Amino acid sequence: MIYKKYPPALDLMPYLDCLFIWERDSSEPLVVQSPPSGFNALVFNYSDPYWAYQNETQKEKVPIAFVSGQFTANYHLEVNGKIGIIGVVLKASSLYNFFGLNMVSLVNKRLDLLDALGENTNGIFDSVKNASTAEERIKLIQDFLLSHLEAARSRQSIIDDTISFIDQNNGMVTIEEVLVKFKISRRYLEKRFLEKVGISPKLYSRIKRFGNLSNKVAHTNEIDWQDLVFESGFHDQSHLAKDYKAFNQMNPSDYHQKHRELIRFIDK
Repeated sequence: MIYKKYPPALDLMPYLDCLFIWERDSSEPLVVQSPPSGFNALVFNYSDPYWAYQNETQKEKVPIAFVSGQFTANYHLEVNGKIGIIGVVLKASSLYNFFGLNMVSLVNKRLDLLDALGENTNGIFDSVKNASTAEERIKLIQDFLLSHLEAARSRQSIIDDTISFIDQNNGMVTIEEVLVKFKISRRYLEKRFLEKVGISPKLYSRIKRFGNLSNKVAHTNEIDWQDLVFESGFHDQSHLAKDYKAFNQMNPSDYHQKHRELIRFIDK
């Protein structure tokens, strides 16, 4: 199995975190759990179908090409065949900036790309599917986004600066600190943040703090939980565990074990 990340083109760096390729030839069943991260996504599937769910009773077949907004709880991907997926990990306001999408309607959802963009897709999925190499697919997707760059730049505002401030501090800032730093009212921040991100700035900050914490837990062999409590701005270990269960439906120790196993599997 291959999972590889690619840095974005220079002009796309203000809007993208990375691009990725996920491929596998085996048809062995696989379930991958993913916590909320604060990012948006643009994803193309050029191999076998797969399913996603937050609740196992509500499994949905994932569209072959889709956009997704903020996830406020973990979700599972269930794969029963070969994997051929390429995706773009976008910063919190980037789907709005590129395409002017209704971000509230995209919370905890994957929307078929054609339904989201209509004629603006310009046949991008067929081009990506028919490409023969990862590098060709990366270029096609980046060229597609670059064709919307002027629109993205025109929609940037002070709200993008508040998002960057929250991101740079891994979510460990209060809304009062944001208001003071950027000299804006709470009403303006909350209204425009909801428009561009789909959730409140307070919830977004919590998700970014949790995403940073989850990344550390997943990629650390031996964890000093007390140090992690301090580094992540929690009062004590019980508050950390409470946030974990709220966003991830499992305790931190179980998450650590499951994701260490997944990382070893990917690295084989």
